[in-house]
Amino acid sequence: MGLRPYFSVIANGADITNTIMGLYESVSVTDGTGYESDTCEISLADNPESPIEFPKKGAELRIYMGYDLEMVDMGLFIVNEVTLSGPPEKMIIRGRAVPQVESKNGITSLATQKSRSWPKSTSISAIVTKIAREHSLEPLISDAIAEITLPHFDQSDESDLNFLLRIAKRYDVICKPAGGKLLFVKRGDIELPTLTLAKEDVGNWDMTSSTSDNAGTVITYWHDKKNAKKNEVKVGDGEPVKRLRHTYQDEKSAQAAARSAHEQSRRDENKLSLNLVGNPEISAEKPLLLINFRDGIAGDWVIEQVTHSIDKSSGFKTSLNAVRQLNGG
Repeated sequence: MGLRPYFSVIANGADITNTIMGLYESVSVTDGTGYESDTCEISLADNPESPIEFPKKGAELRIYMGYDLEMVDMGLFIVNEVTLSGPPEKMIIRGRAVPQVESKNGITSLATQKSRSWPKSTSISAIVTKIAREHSLEPLISDAIAEITLPHFDQSDESDLNFLLRIAKRYDVICKPAGGKLLFVKRGDIELPTLTLAKEDVGNWDMTSSTSDNAGTVITYWHDKKNAKKNEVKVGDGEPVKRLRHTYQDEKSAQAAARSAHEQSRRDENKLSLNLVGNPEISAEKPLLLINFRDGIAGDWVIEQVTHSIDKSSGFKTSLNAVRQLNGG
C-alpha cells in the first residue's frame, strides 16, 4: 500500500475526479451483508460565487479508492439525495446501490409497488432472474438455493425489493443490488480470502457478547392442508425457546425459516467493531481472523459491514462490524 490516499469518481461515464478534488471534504462508501443497500456519500465545499452544478437524481456514480493511484472499484451507486447547508456552504451527495429513481443507464427502482401472483413451484432462480431483468440488473444467485421451488406467493401492493426480502429471510440469504447486479446468495457462499489482522494493525476495537436475543430452540409451524393439521418444526435445543408467529404453507418453508432464525440468533450473540488504517480490499462477507488479541476476541469472525472514508483532514480510514463465524459456515 502506498502512502497517499486517492479516490476517483466516474459520473455517468465521465471522470469528475479533478473537478471535485479541490472541493472535497470527504468521500465514503459503506458495504454490508444485510438487507440495506450499499451507500456512498461525497461532501464538497460549495463556493457561493461559483456554486457547484446541482447533480441530477438518478446519476450513476462509480467510486474507486486506494493509494497512489492504485485503486479498488468500490461499486456503482445511483444518486438519490443532495443536501445543501451553510455557513460554511456545503453540498453532500448521497447515493445508493438500490436506485430510488431510474438511472441514466435504465436501472429502475426496486421500491415501486406492484401486484402480481407467483405460482406454486416457481424456483428462486426464476423469480430473482425475472425481477433482476425487469430492473436492468444482472442476477447473481447461489447454486445452493437457485433450484428451490416455492409455494404460491402473492405480491400485493408490494415492492420487488420487499418481496425478495421476504424470501431471503426464510432462507438466510443476502439480498441486495450492488454494482449493477442483484445478489441473492447464501451467507458464506461468496468465497473470499481470509483477512488476518493482528492487534497491532487495529486502532481501536469494541466487542460485545450478549444473550439478550439468544434462542436455544426455534419453533415454527406449517399447515398440512391434506390432513387439516398444524404441525411443528424445531431447530436447535435448550432454552430459551423462540416461536415464530407465522404459519408456513409447507414443512420445507417452515424448516428453512426456523434454521434462518436460529442461525441469526447465534450470529448476534457476539458483535465486534474495529477501526483501522484505510484498506480498500476489505469487504462485507469477508472472513476475518484476529490474532494477538485476548480470549473472547481472538479467532474467526465474518465482516458484516465496512465503511471506507477518505477525509481531507484525517486521511483514509476503514471501520468494520463483524459477527462470529458459525461452525461449519
